[in-house]
Amino acid sequence: MSLLSFFGLKRPNYDRPRLTLPDILHRTVVSGLAALTAYGLFLGYMVHKETLAKGRAFGQARG
Repeated sequence: MSLLSFFGLKRPNYDRPRLTLPDILHRTVVSGLAALTAYGLFLGYMVHKETLAKGRAFGQARG
């Protein structure tokens, strides 16, 4: 299997529609946005965790 047929750019003998450039761009944008969403959720969790730890340390320091 060649790289072109893997991405659907080389049409094999069976009846399967080729991937067009807008389709490839759309898939790239959608997968990029999904990865960005996952990264944002991870960062939000880490910031929340750090804020809670700082709040606990501040509360213990005050007494």
